[in-house]
Amino acid sequence: MTVYRLVRSVAAIAVLIAAVAGFPILLYSLAGSPLPDHLPGLGQITDTLAGRDDGTAFLAVLELLAWGTWACFTASVAVEIGARARGLRLTPRLPGLGGMQRLAAYLVTSAFLAIGSPVTAPASAATTAPPVTAMAPAHPLDAEETYRVRSGDTLWKIADEKLGNPRRWPRLWKLNAGSAQPRGAHFADPDHIRPGWRLRLPERNRAVQAAPVPRTSDGFERAPRVYAEVASQEDSGVELPSGSLIALSYVAGISTAYALQRHLRRRHRVPPAASEGVTITLDPEPEPAVRNARRAHRRALAERGQTMPSDSELIQQGYSIDVPSGIAIARRPDNSAISIALAGLNLALTGPGGHDTARHLITGLLQQASNLRAEVLLPRSLADSLFGPLIAIKVPGLLVTESAEQAIAKFEETYLGRSRMLLEREATDIDELRERDPGEPLPGLLLVIEPSPGVDERIKGPLTSGARRTGIGALLLGVWPNGTTCHIADDHQISTTGPLTGTQAFHITKEEAAAYLRTLSPPPPPTTTAVPLPQPEPAAYAGPHLVRLTLIGPPTVSVRDRPNPLELTWIQLNTLAYLALYPTGVTRDQLATALWPDETGKDIHNTLRHLRNALVTATGHVNQDLRRAPFINASTTKNTAVYRIDTGLISVDVWDYQAALAEAKAAPDLETRIAALTKATDLCHGQLAQGLETEWIDDHRYPLTRSQADTLCQYAELITDRAPEQALEALERARTLDPDTEDVYLRIIALQVHLNRRDDAHRTAQLLRRHNHNLGIPTGTRTENHIGRLLRNDHNGPAHH
Repeated sequence: MTVYRLVRSVAAIAVLIAAVAGFPILLYSLAGSPLPDHLPGLGQITDTLAGRDDGTAFLAVLELLAWGTWACFTASVAVEIGARARGLRLTPRLPGLGGMQRLAAYLVTSAFLAIGSPVTAPASAATTAPPVTAMAPAHPLDAEETYRVRSGDTLWKIADEKLGNPRRWPRLWKLNAGSAQPRGAHFADPDHIRPGWRLRLPERNRAVQAAPVPRTSDGFERAPRVYAEVASQEDSGVELPSGSLIALSYVAGISTAYALQRHLRRRHRVPPAASEGVTITLDPEPEPAVRNARRAHRRALAERGQTMPSDSELIQQGYSIDVPSGIAIARRPDNSAISIALAGLNLALTGPGGHDTARHLITGLLQQASNLRAEVLLPRSLADSLFGPLIAIKVPGLLVTESAEQAIAKFEETYLGRSRMLLEREATDIDELRERDPGEPLPGLLLVIEPSPGVDERIKGPLTSGARRTGIGALLLGVWPNGTTCHIADDHQISTTGPLTGTQAFHITKEEAAAYLRTLSPPPPPTTTAVPLPQPEPAAYAGPHLVRLTLIGPPTVSVRDRPNPLELTWIQLNTLAYLALYPTGVTRDQLATALWPDETGKDIHNTLRHLRNALVTATGHVNQDLRRAPFINASTTKNTAVYRIDTGLISVDVWDYQAALAEAKAAPDLETRIAALTKATDLCHGQLAQGLETEWIDDHRYPLTRSQADTLCQYAELITDRAPEQALEALERARTLDPDTEDVYLRIIALQVHLNRRDDAHRTAQLLRRHNHNLGIPTGTRTENHIGRLLRNDHNGPAHH
């Protein structure tokens, strides 16, 4: 145990002793017993209340509050200790004492870590992870397991019966929302289901369910067995010409990564200029290791009577947001594969073949890491030893730190942050949080590190006190007494206890692993343009925020120190624009209705995950607050979620515009108001999200346009005497923004007459008449009379309206 952890734990014990035992002793010595010597009579009570208080009643109230607070805190501590002693995974909640109970839980957790981390039982109980499925065509719907709704059923009750946890009912709703039911009905409301309806059950429900995680007498989880059997028809071993052995699911991941890389090259391809001509050229050849893996994939599928998935099928799988549940580690003598669960993994590899197997495990997990699904954390020295120098490679999910200390600190931070998140949101485990909001990034985290005395003490606590609940795990390359150890021989046979004994570990060479990582890395952007015109280099955004969202005018997303705007999909830009108009947040249903008004039950999790991933990739942002999703924060409850833009990372011009208007309205003097309106007019660039056509935006578009025209008119009114030319320019901008408002034309005519530009004034009047004529309406008599008076007027100042 490190000095910091020891000090924190001892401090927690001291606070608990002082609060539970020391406080009542101190209070008793100062104020005496909280129990009265005798019960007061009615007369005594009446006299006390009616008489003047000399401080006695006030002190009695304070004494009562102090004893009551102590009793509530002591009850919270007792509940937390009792829950740990009985091994409860969800602590009972005391009504009205949420904050106090959270404090008690934090202190009790810290105290238990100091009392002693339990000794890990390497193979004390088996936990079966869902199978790692090869990327092959999906099973037909008629082969899926379904449930027939009975009278009195609810999604809560069905989830409890079929999924083992009633709080997993959102998974059933997500899978069946909008589905057709008998007699022409559709499943449109999770609160209303009818007898006879058939509901699809999640894929994971058909896998072998995980056994309960055993706990020690002090309430900590024992380290589970790290393997999970996979059916032979789902995954198997594939041999490569180099002698390497990989899983079918692994080689399918290589095919997916290659298809994604090829798709990105084609998507961003720029056709050549007309002067260059057209030639037929082949796509770049994949690296030999990648080519051999793809051939092995095609051959393995052919042996099963299956065809190679198309690029579109592979790409769809590559954009999944499901967190990987496990990774293949070895094959049995019958060639079927065994996988290990990622959450709670506590595995050490030793022997001459240990590094070869570690490369397979790490790259296999990175194949499933896109869209913030998984992360592999390891120090640079170990990364260089396993893969060679990786300075120029940016692989999604691969976090390389400069030292082992930094890697362990990140691991501890993730564990503590997620532990607090589970406590605050009253969730059983990380899977429940993911089910509540699949769009919030809570990636599986794997620490890869070499054991040492300092490392052992730092990671032992998290691995043995809730790694499975928090979705983290560790792979250690060396002797590790606190988990399952597998010795990998030269021929990659595994020596250990349990079903992994006698199996052959999957393994790849350093060169193959480096080639696979390069395939997982996004291709560089194109460097040529179709028509190379001389253009000035665009200025890079250099604001204080990582991202600047511009919505007044054409919508653009600028990234700091990046000259070109970030290109987002229509739905991603639509989502960001909608959230920007509601800085205090919107619910999941509000966002889904705005984005997909005609599609019942459409979820928004894929959109949010891909949007966050695009912003993280473009900015290189490293999320320091693990309890909050980056860029788009999510506050989840049991029933819904509220999404809002992170104001610390993203600035929006609409917000700045509104702030400038508020500043102008509250300005104490003329100069301050002009300065505030100047800031506002600098942001008046046109319609809200010009060119972004969507149903929800219509209600917001004209009000913002109208306010811009009003702002420009107010600004012109205030500066007419000191800067008439600038005022005239502001009025012309207002007319361009809102050409229907006749008063703006009249202000322009008056100012032009004042500046002795009568020809311009006549042209402005004609512009108004032509605009009304194009709309099919005549210019009103009152307006014509006003124009006539202005044009005949030879006064010395412009008219104000």
